[in-house]
Amino acid sequence: MTEEFKFYFSVKKVVVIEDAHNTKEVLVHTKIKKGRNQVCLENVFPVRITDIGIFPVPKAIAEKVKDPLLRRTLPFELKRYIKPQKRFLEPGDYS
Repeated sequence: MTEEFKFYFSVKKVVVIEDAHNTKEVLVHTKIKKGRNQVCLENVFPVRITDIGIFPVPKAIAEKVKDPLLRRTLPFELKRYIKPQKRFLEPGDYS
């Protein structure tokens, strides 16, 4: 049985991590709808951006997402959302 999920993302905040070299943490507000209008998840997830790549924080996803299918899908969708914006994200609030 396949389920249709729609993902809606928006960047809330970008912070430079002082302990790590060239690392930013992006807080992404995430809203996931199942079917037409049923909101099955709405939360904020951290995503780390380094020189090597884009890494959603697995611990945050594991704590906040119960559905196993969403746990596997969400990191890929977050990466896909952040990738085109990576060069343009500067530290600050984007509310």
